[in-house]
Parts: sequence; structure tokens; C-alpha cells
Amino acid sequence: MDKKVVREGIRYIVVGVMTTLVNYIFYAACDFLFSRMGIEAYFSYKMAYGIAFVMAVLFAFFANKYLVFQKKEGSLGKELLSFFGLRIGSGLVCFLLLVFFVDFLHFSHTIGWILSSVVNLFVNYIGSKFFIFH
Repeated sequence: MDKKVVREGIRYIVVGVMTTLVNYIFYAACDFLFSRMGIEAYFSYKMAYGIAFVMAVLFAFFANKYLVFQKKEGSLGKELLSFFGLRIGSGLVCFLLLVFFVDFLHFSHTIGWILSSVVNLFVNYIGSKFFIFH
């Protein structure tokens, strides 16, 4: 395998881990702040999830553009919209796969999440590499 492809794959995985951390930090911080503000738990975790998703996707966009795929040129606005679209679409696919694995194949929640996340990883990598940052 080409060393450049391997290095890119490693960078993609590292950025993925960092994106997950960004997502969790924003989720936990927002959920904590919203509960301190007296916002009901029924709403607070959902709002925290939405904010964390947006922040994680923004982080992932810039990290993928400049660190993973090392793309300096291109329309920032068009790439950002395409990236958000990809992440929303792949997130929906990931969710549907999770439901399929858990509700229909009767896998545990954890195994279902892991399997759907692996599919999500590949969909996002291929979409980013060949359609957004090509």
C-alpha cells in the first residue's frame, strides 16, 4: 500500500478521535450548563447534542480539509455545506443501521453502535476524499 495513503488514513483516524473528544466535551459542558440554568433534562441533553454536533462537524471539516487531505484551495462555503450534508446523511444512515442491528438482528446496543460506526467511518472517509476534498 502507498505510504501516502497510509499516512492519510492514520491522520483521518487521529482527527476522528479528536472530533469525538470535541463532540463529547461540548456535549458534557452544554448539558451541565443547561442543567445549571434550570432547563429541564428532557430538553437540555437534546440541545447539548445539537450544539455538540455542530461544533464537532465544524472541527472535523477544518481538520480534514487542512490536516488529513491537506487541501488549501477550493470554495470554503461549498465544501463546508457539502461536508455538513455528508455528515448529516451519514449520521442518518448510521442511526438506521443501529436500529437494524439492535431491533432486527438483536445485537447488543454496544455491538450495534460499533458496527454502524465502522460503516459511518468508511462512508465519511470516501465521501470526504472523493467528493468534497478531491
